[in-house]
Amino acid sequence: MRAVLDVGTNSVRLLVAKVSQGKVEPLTREVKVTRLGQGVDERRRLDPVAMGRTLAALSELTALIPKGAPTSIMGTSAVRDAQNGKEFAELVKMETGLSLQILSGLEEAELSFKGAVFSLQDLHLPDPVTVVDIGGGSTEVYTGTRGGTLLGGGSAQVGAVRLLEKGESSDLSIDLSLLEPVVQENLKFSPKTLVAVGGTATSLAAMIQDLQEYSDEKVTGFFCSLEELKKCYRKLGRLSLEERRHIPSLQAGREDVIVYGAAILIRVVELMGISQFYTSSGDLLYGWLWRQDS
Repeated sequence: MRAVLDVGTNSVRLLVAKVSQGKVEPLTREVKVTRLGQGVDERRRLDPVAMGRTLAALSELTALIPKGAPTSIMGTSAVRDAQNGKEFAELVKMETGLSLQILSGLEEAELSFKGAVFSLQDLHLPDPVTVVDIGGGSTEVYTGTRGGTLLGGGSAQVGAVRLLEKGESSDLSIDLSLLEPVVQENLKFSPKTLVAVGGTATSLAAMIQDLQEYSDEKVTGFFCSLEELKKCYRKLGRLSLEERRHIPSLQAGREDVIVYGAAILIRVVELMGISQFYTSSGDLLYGWLWRQDS
């Protein structure tokens, strides 16, 4: 049994799982929206209040980890972009006793790729496979084979929280040009399959299926068309924040950023030239656990 925590721009996530012979069996999955990355894009510093929210969430989540389970914790976009990211890591160490590993964009992309392809092994996806992981502060796009061979890709500083804070219009006229270089890097490998992971992708998959309750099992392996995605995006755009809060499968705290995440996903799918894609709950956390087990 192992545990891993992901301290992201918008949320803190916990996965406790049994890992053996290439299989990850989730035992506990929890998410708390803390918006650690609030204001980082503008000030390049983590806000003290946001850090406080995040440390409180970590205290609650670490209490759910079985005693003695090896535990890792990683920080992504907000922590690596902030000038006081190392200071925050010291606070995490004081609060939890855990050493926060700050991932580079490339490391994050590789781990998200591995988590996605191994979670979908039973589908025998056509190679090469490209995985897109849309976060609050960055978007990772990486290509490899379903067997886990890494080919290449990277990370772009485009995320749902960044766009929200910039006051960008939430329609498809958003300037997403920063995505183009990283997508072009992936297109060199002539991918045949596209997989989307992360809170944006799984939330959209749940909404498109009109789930009355979010389910990892029902979003993992879900096959979606670009047209279905755009239809969901347009529907979200017509709803107020209060109306979005009442979508049963949308996690509280995502109602303001989900349209921006959807716009990013639409643009990546369009740039990839692949009109259909899979979604999966297997992501960065799963990739980390597989790496520790290998």
